[in-house]
Amino acid sequence: MLKTSLLVLGGLVAGLAIAFVLRPAPEQAAPLEARVGDAASTVRSPARDDGSAGRLAALERALDEEIVQRAVLEDRVAELASQLEALGEGPTPARELDASNGQGPAPPANMREIRARAQAGRAGGGQQAERRFVEQLIAEGFAPDRAEWLVRRTEELRMQALQAQYDAQRSGRPMDPVAGLQSLRTELGEADYERYLKADGRPTAVPVREVLASSPAERSGLQPGDEIVAYAGKRVFDMRELNALTLEGTPGESVVVDVRRDGQNVQLVMPRGPIGIFGGGFRGR
Repeated sequence: MLKTSLLVLGGLVAGLAIAFVLRPAPEQAAPLEARVGDAASTVRSPARDDGSAGRLAALERALDEEIVQRAVLEDRVAELASQLEALGEGPTPARELDASNGQGPAPPANMREIRARAQAGRAGGGQQAERRFVEQLIAEGFAPDRAEWLVRRTEELRMQALQAQYDAQRSGRPMDPVAGLQSLRTELGEADYERYLKADGRPTAVPVREVLASSPAERSGLQPGDEIVAYAGKRVFDMRELNALTLEGTPGESVVVDVRRDGQNVQLVMPRGPIGIFGGGFRGR
């Protein structure tokens, strides 16, 4: 009897243990209908593709930025074209109002247009320079028609000088770089030639910048700031002419040098030969 009771009690304990082990998990214990319903509601709800929407918005922003940058670049190109024309003294501004629609400035279409505008500006600048030179000649006392002729004659002599330089380089001969000016000086005469140089911004005498120690210039009393007007009775306008005159005549003979000092004319005597000065720079057309 005792054995039978023990066997029954052991069977009950073993059954309870097996039942505890085989008990389903809480999430598995949920009703199948509830889980199927949740899945169905998930399928029926519309899917939200947040990643695609974000990429589309980024592309739109990039496109807007590119449009703005392109407009800035076009404005910069137009500004550079304007600066090129300003360097050439061109009368046409780089950015003009679009007369067809009046919607504001029309930037250059491409670099070819920019170059064309710059070339037009340089051409206009050359014409303005010629007009200014004519006005300066008239201010120096030349008649208007005479001034016009001088401008044209200057251009002709410049072309002759270019041709002479070309021929000299081909033949290996030296050339005089101011031969054209000497021709003009002969045609005009000393007085008109001096007025021509003044109108052109060229020196009309040899400015003395420095006097070397123990030189004929120092011994004769020549001073920095003086202007040499004539040498041995011949008018000089630049250092090249002065140097050429020192080579004439007899070396060491006494010559008279006409000097302009503080607006006064002074005559100095020195031996013919090297003077011993450094002159001023060259300027003008």
